[in-house]
Amino acid sequence: MTSRPPIEAYRAVSETPARAMGLPGVAYTDPSVLEAERERVLRAGWLPVARLDQLANPGDYACTDVAGAPVVALRDGAGTLRVLSAVCRHRGMPVVSGEGRTDVLTCPYHLWRYGLDGALLSAPAMRDSEVFNPKDCHLPELRSEAWGGWLWVNADGGADPLAESLLTLSDRLAPLAPETMTTVGVIEMESPWNWKVMVENFLESYHHIGPHARSLQLTHPGLGTFEGDGNDAFTVLENPPANPEGHGFVVACVFPIGLMFFTEGEAPVGAWYQMDRLQPDRFRLRIHLLASPALTGLPGFAEGYREQVAAVHTEDIAVCEGVQSGVSSPDYRPGPLSPLERPLWRFHRHLARRMSGE
Repeated sequence: MTSRPPIEAYRAVSETPARAMGLPGVAYTDPSVLEAERERVLRAGWLPVARLDQLANPGDYACTDVAGAPVVALRDGAGTLRVLSAVCRHRGMPVVSGEGRTDVLTCPYHLWRYGLDGALLSAPAMRDSEVFNPKDCHLPELRSEAWGGWLWVNADGGADPLAESLLTLSDRLAPLAPETMTTVGVIEMESPWNWKVMVENFLESYHHIGPHARSLQLTHPGLGTFEGDGNDAFTVLENPPANPEGHGFVVACVFPIGLMFFTEGEAPVGAWYQMDRLQPDRFRLRIHLLASPALTGLPGFAEGYREQVAAVHTEDIAVCEGVQSGVSSPDYRPGPLSPLERPLWRFHRHLARRMSGE
């Protein structure tokens, strides 16, 4: 881990949107930049790790990683939500993977067993060790907070309280009630591009005129989109409908990596784009499909919604792969951002401030 992150990739980020430029190629390709982002941005921020409906009952758990560190989000036997390190205190094997329900976390390597509060319950054949103390082998617990129907984690423990920093975002999303939505499916895939390429693509609808010319551009024209609200904690991208009688949709990012969208109307749907296992040129993407209670029981709804979201994302895959190829070229030079890309400027400014220690 680096003590002074390489901030050159972010030094030129403008403090004003009218002078906004893209990031240099090293921001998307240099392993030392990702290492610094893990320390200064990802561990220091609030990251969504699970939907609360995944953790509805005691013993429910869901695994992910936070800035490269395996964690497990769970609800313990008393109903308390927790995020624990999933790394065994013996030899480092993750004690659990995937998601499901359990009464105990058992490391598959040497069968060390932990309670859902992280306490070590048993460790075979350790009686004769002079340095073994079960109290020293507690799985560390990370700071967590519930908001909007998600469980969020702040790995370094130093961030401002989450809900307080998202008051205006909560107001914007209140009519859509994301906390009442349930997960109706998950689309999972490996994505061979830098995590910031995903965030940037997500935060502008300017590109509706390109890869989505026959889909989203027809219903929500890209040149009519705009940033509705934002600060150093989040940004909102408004997507008005082409038909005045239709419904828009709203895109939001809780910085640095909390990507979500919701349609508007009487029975809204949404999605959470979860990214983990970050490497300089790839990550695992899991698109969690969300729906309001009125829709979840309708025959064929989940399948149809999955096909719709997958089709749109397929249109994005080619351009994200293309951008990663382009920013890796020695000929790449960042260009000016359009006013339609103001959320990207806000994202870049958040990164620049965190990377410089502000």
